[in-house]
Amino acid sequence: MIPWRLTFSGIRDYLPTHLDLSGENSHIMITGPNGSGKSTITFCMGAVLYSSKVDVEGLKSRNLAPDKTWKAKISLLLKNEGKMKIDAPAFVEFTLKIIQDPGQPLKKEFSISTGDVVDQWEETVRYTSGDRFYNFTAYKRDLQYKYKVDPDLFYLIWYQQEVNQFAVMNPEERFRVFSEMHGIDQVQRDWEESMEKVKDTQESLRVAESNVKLMKSELSMKKAALDRFLDNQKRLMEGGSLYAGALFQLEEHYKKEIKRLEELVLNLEEDIAEAKDDLTVKKGLKEHMAEQLESFKSKHRELDLEITEEEQKRDEMDEKIKQLLSRVGQLDLELEAITKKKNLITRTEDEVKAALSKLSEEQDKTNKEFQRNSELLNEQNEAWQNKVELITSLQQEIQNDEKWEQIHLERLHQHKSSHAVQEEIDFLEAKVTRNKNVQFTDTQKLNELKEELRLLKENRDLSVRQMESMKFFSSLKIKAYPLRELLELDESAQLKDEPLYNAIKYTIFFNGKQIIPPNDLYHVPLMMVIPDRVVTKLPSHHLQVKNGLNEEELTHAMKALWWVEQFFKEGSFSIKNGTLIDPMGIRGPQEKDRYILSMKALKLRRQEVEKLVSDLTQKLSNLDKEITADTKTIQELNSIIHQVREAEAFMTNEHQRVTQKRKLDEEGQRRDLLKDNIKELEQEKNRLMRLQIQQENFEKVLDEEAEIYEELGKMKDKYEERNQLKDQCFQEKELYRMQKSKLEGLYDDFEQVERTISRSERDIRNLDDVLQDMERKISAIEKQKKNGHDDQETIQAELVNVIQELGDLQKLVPDIYSETINKDIGETLITVSQLKKNRENGKVMFDNARTEAGIDPAAQENYDTIKQEFERLDSEYKRTSVLLEQDMERTENLKDQLETTINMRVLELQQRFKYYMSQFQFEGEISWDSFEDRRQRTHFQLFIKARKEGHRGTLEDVSIKARGGRVGKGVSGGEESLSSLLFALALLQNLQTTPGFIVLDEFDSALDEQRKVKVFDLYESELKRKLIILTPKSHENTYLDRFTKAFVVQHDPTIPQSKVVGIVKTMV
Repeated sequence: MIPWRLTFSGIRDYLPTHLDLSGENSHIMITGPNGSGKSTITFCMGAVLYSSKVDVEGLKSRNLAPDKTWKAKISLLLKNEGKMKIDAPAFVEFTLKIIQDPGQPLKKEFSISTGDVVDQWEETVRYTSGDRFYNFTAYKRDLQYKYKVDPDLFYLIWYQQEVNQFAVMNPEERFRVFSEMHGIDQVQRDWEESMEKVKDTQESLRVAESNVKLMKSELSMKKAALDRFLDNQKRLMEGGSLYAGALFQLEEHYKKEIKRLEELVLNLEEDIAEAKDDLTVKKGLKEHMAEQLESFKSKHRELDLEITEEEQKRDEMDEKIKQLLSRVGQLDLELEAITKKKNLITRTEDEVKAALSKLSEEQDKTNKEFQRNSELLNEQNEAWQNKVELITSLQQEIQNDEKWEQIHLERLHQHKSSHAVQEEIDFLEAKVTRNKNVQFTDTQKLNELKEELRLLKENRDLSVRQMESMKFFSSLKIKAYPLRELLELDESAQLKDEPLYNAIKYTIFFNGKQIIPPNDLYHVPLMMVIPDRVVTKLPSHHLQVKNGLNEEELTHAMKALWWVEQFFKEGSFSIKNGTLIDPMGIRGPQEKDRYILSMKALKLRRQEVEKLVSDLTQKLSNLDKEITADTKTIQELNSIIHQVREAEAFMTNEHQRVTQKRKLDEEGQRRDLLKDNIKELEQEKNRLMRLQIQQENFEKVLDEEAEIYEELGKMKDKYEERNQLKDQCFQEKELYRMQKSKLEGLYDDFEQVERTISRSERDIRNLDDVLQDMERKISAIEKQKKNGHDDQETIQAELVNVIQELGDLQKLVPDIYSETINKDIGETLITVSQLKKNRENGKVMFDNARTEAGIDPAAQENYDTIKQEFERLDSEYKRTSVLLEQDMERTENLKDQLETTINMRVLELQQRFKYYMSQFQFEGEISWDSFEDRRQRTHFQLFIKARKEGHRGTLEDVSIKARGGRVGKGVSGGEESLSSLLFALALLQNLQTTPGFIVLDEFDSALDEQRKVKVFDLYESELKRKLIILTPKSHENTYLDRFTKAFVVQHDPTIPQSKVVGIVKTMV
C-alpha cells in the first residue's frame, strides 16, 4: 500500500489542501520554516489512519470563533502496490470527517472507499461510534488485518523527533520500545506473571501454613471442649448417684428416727409424774425447818446486844490503862535519854568552850582555800570547754570531708571520670540522632501505609505506579480511572480467577486521546476506545461492570470491559493463563501479584496494612520512648558531669585534709592536759569540801555537849510523878481482867447459837437445791418431751423434703433414680451429718454439672469435623508446597526463554547496528541488562553505545550526559541523531513486516549535509520503500536530488493562514 494523495480541509489555519504523493518509488520532501505547520500534515495522516498518538482535537484552529461549528475532512488515498499488496481494488481511500457544534462533543466518521479508478469508488464503508458493526474498533481492525496500514502497529509514521529520541531515551524506556516492536514484552509478561504466580503460591503456602496452625489451635480448643463435655457427663452421673443414694439412706433413717421419738415421748411423760410427787414431800419438810431457824435467830439477836454493851465497858477500861502507861513511858524515856547523854560526854564544860573557839579559826582558813581552788578550777574548765568546741568543729569538718570523700569516691567509682561521662553523653547523643533518623524514615513509611490504608478504606487499592499515574492525570486535570474502579469480579468468581488479568489489571483508563505516560503501565485513552456493542458482563471470565457507578462512569466502565474482552478473542494479541501475547512478544503481570478485583482480597490487604500500621506505630512509640529515655539520661549526665568534676577537684585537696587531721590530734593532746589539771583541782576541791564537812560536824557535837550541861538541873520533879502513875495503872488492869472473863462466856454462847443457825440455813439451802434440781429435772423432762415433739416434726418435714427431692430427681434423671433404688442400701454405719454432707456434695456436683455453662452437647461431632478439616488443610499445605516447586521450575524456564529471546533479538539488532555505524566510521554496540529494585521488580535496560573508530576508552551509552547542568561529557548532537537514526533503521529492518512507505518527521534536523545524504541512501537501500521526509532545513542539491517531489509549507501569521506549495523536479 503506497500513499498516492492527501487532502484535508478545516485543519488549523490551512486552506483546503491537496498533496500529490503519487509514485511507488518516489520520495517526498515536505519542508518549511519552523512553526509553519509541517507536522500538522503527519498528524492528519495519523488521524485518518486512527493513530492512538494523535489527538484529533489538536487539529482544530485556535482562531475559530467559539460560536462557530468546526468542520474538517481528511482523506488519504493509497495505491494497492508494493511488497504488501493486499486482496483489494487498485485504490483505497481512507477518510475522516469531523464536526463539532459549539459547546458539543466532537463527532467523527471514518470511511473506506475502494475502486480501480480514483474517485470512482465501487464500495464505500462508513464507521461511526454508535454503529453496532461498523464502529471505530472495526475500523481499527480493518486497518490492521485487512489493509495492513495501522500506523502504530507497523510503525509507518514517526512523528516529530520520534526517530531521533532513542539516543536521549532512558535505557529502560528504550528496552520497552524494543520489546514491543519485537514481541518480547509478551515473553517478559509471561515470565513476570510466572514470578508473581510463584509469589502468589508462596503467599498461598504461607496462608495454608497459617491455616494449618490456626486449625491445629482450633482442634486443641475442640478437644478441650470434648474433654469438658465428657468430664461433665461423668460428674453428672457421679453427683446424681451420690445425691440419690444419700436421699434414699436419709429417708430410711428419718422413718426409724420418727418411730424412736414416739417411744421416747411416752417414757418422758411417766418420768414427769413421778418427779412431781417427790417435789410435794420436800416442800413440807422445808416449811418445818424454816420455823426452827426463826427461833434461833431471835436468841442470837439478844446475845449480840448484851455483848455490845460489855465490850464498850471493856474498851473504856483499856483506854484508861493505855493513857497511864503512856505517861509513865514518856517520863522513863526523858529520864533515860538525859542519863545516857551525860554518860557519853568526855570533855568538861570548860574544854567544850575552848574547842569551839579554836574550831572557828580553822573554818575561816578552810573557806579561803576552797574559794581560791574554785576560781582556778573555773578558769581551767573554761579553757577546756574552748578546746572541746575547737576539737568538735575540727571533727565535724573532718567527718564532712570523709563523708564527701566517700560520696566523691563512689561517684568516681560509678562514673570513672568526667571524660568517661562526656564520652557516654556523646554516645547517647549519636544514638538519639540515629534513632531520630530511623524515626523519620519509619514515619514516612507509616504515612505511606496510612495513605494506602486510607485508599483501602475508600475502596481504592492502588499500586505505587498507579498512584503516580493518578497524580499525573490529576495535575493535568484529566479524569482517570484504575481498572478496578470500573470493573470487578462477579459473585460467582473465586480468588483463582483473578490472576487471569494480572497482565492488564493495573491498567489506567483516562478520558483523553493522547498523553505521554508517566510509567510503563497500560494507559488507555477512553476516547480512542470505540466498542462495537454494549457489554456489561463477561460471564465466561467472571468479570462485570462495577456496581454503584454513575452514568458517566458506567459509560467508561463498559468501554473498559469491551477493551478487556478484546484480549480473549482470537487476534494478534490475546491473554492466555494471565500472560499477554501479541505479535511482538509476551508480557507477564504488571505489578506484584495482589488481589484487587475481589472485595475479599481487599479486606485481607486492608487487615495486612492495618497490622503493618499498628506494628510501625508501636515501633515508633518504642523509638520515641527510647529517644525520650536517652535524652533524659543525657540531661542527667549533663547535670552529673559537674558533680564528677567537683569530685575530681575534691580529691586533689588531700594534703589539706591530712593537715587538718594533724591539727585535731595536737588539740586533743592539749585538751587531755587541761583535763588532767582539772582532775587534780577537783580532787583538791573535794578534799577541802570534806574538811569543811568534818569541821561542821565537830562544831555540832560541841554544841550538843553544851546543851546537855544546861538540862542536867531540870530532872528532879519528873521522878516523883512517875511513881504515882505506876500504882494507879496496876489497879485499872485488875478491873479489866474481870470484865474480859465475863465477855468470853458471852462469846461462847453467841458462837453456839450462830453455829446452830448456820447449820439450819445450810440444811434449808440444801433442801432448796434439791427442790430446784427436782424442778429443773421436771423442766428438762418436759423440754425433752417438747424437743422430742419438735424433732419429730422437724424429721417429718425433712422426710417430706427428701421424698420431694427424690420425686424431682426421678423426673430429671430417671435412669440414675432407677439404678440407685435397685441397689441394696442395707445397714449403714454412715452418720446423719455424713449423709447430709453426701447429699449436699452430690446435689452441688449434680446441679453444677447440669447447669454448667459452655458445655457443648455436640462437642464430639465438632471435634470430628475440625479434625477432618485439619487433615484437609494439612493435605492442601503439602499440595501447595509441591505446586510451589513446580511454579519455581516453570519460572526458571521462562526466565531462560526470555533471556534467550532477548539475546537473540539483541544480537540480530547489534549486527545491523554495528554494520550501519561502521559506514560512518563509528564503533557501535547494543547490549542489555536487568536489575531488581527494592520492591523486587525486575527492570530491563537497553544500551546504545557508540565511539568513533580509533578512539580509546570504553564504549559509553549515548544518553550519558554531565550532571548538574554541566557540559563537556557525552556525544555531540549530530552523533546522537546519527545513532538514533541507525538504531531505528536496525529496529525497522528487524521487524517481520515490510510496508510500502514510511513517514519521518524531522528526520535530518541534526545531521550535516554529508551525513544526511548518506543516512538517506542507507534508509532507501535498506528499507526499499517510499520515504516521506519532513525537514525544516535548507539543503544542498546532492540531498535534494534524492526526492522526486517537494512541498513547501508557508504560514502568514498576519491573516493567519497556512498553505502548501508543491514543487516538481525538472530534468535538465
